[in-house]
Amino acid sequence: MSMLILCTGKPLSPLEGSYTSAAFDAAAEAVIRSAAQAPSERRILPGGRVVWIGEGLLARSTAEQILEPCELHVEPLLNEISVRAFSDSDRPLPAEKWLRKAAAQRKSGDPRQPESREAVAARADALIRKLEETGTDSLLIVYPIFLAELLDRFRVHNYVVQRGGLFRFQPLEKIVVSRKDEHCGGCQHNCFLSNPGCGVGRDKAMRRKG
Repeated sequence: MSMLILCTGKPLSPLEGSYTSAAFDAAAEAVIRSAAQAPSERRILPGGRVVWIGEGLLARSTAEQILEPCELHVEPLLNEISVRAFSDSDRPLPAEKWLRKAAAQRKSGDPRQPESREAVAARADALIRKLEETGTDSLLIVYPIFLAELLDRFRVHNYVVQRGGLFRFQPLEKIVVSRKDEHCGGCQHNCFLSNPGCGVGRDKAMRRKG
């Protein structure tokens, strides 16, 4: 079982610039309700994968714009993490500072944030269990803040996460997640045993087949 994850597209109302605390709260919610900007990439064929999206227009419009027509399964466990201002202030601050401070509060369990990090981890764990129970290859459209936490939980559950970037997730970034035991592990490429690219991998694949 493997999963292709797509980060949601860039919203028409992105969280950019500086905000007071009240304006930041409103803008953070508006992102989820915003449609995605039209992508320049070619449409993706799900290829038999079950497609999962969270609630909210941004996830749905991303899927409808970037994927070939297919059935969309709405899963609340994939919803974005709600973010609130870390303090009440009429002083405008950059969006990045509001987000960074909110993340610290989430980690410490501060009640200003709707979800603690423990609650987010539990939600991600429940999603992973549900995906494992289906046993089918999946394609997930995931909001960026939740995506970081979800990938951490996948690693805890013995999955390999393969992405091209190292830092901030980019709109429509593609990430492949698969079980660690489905990989060779014999070299830095760590290719799938279904298509090994080295002698060590081919030998391991043969032994796995019995």
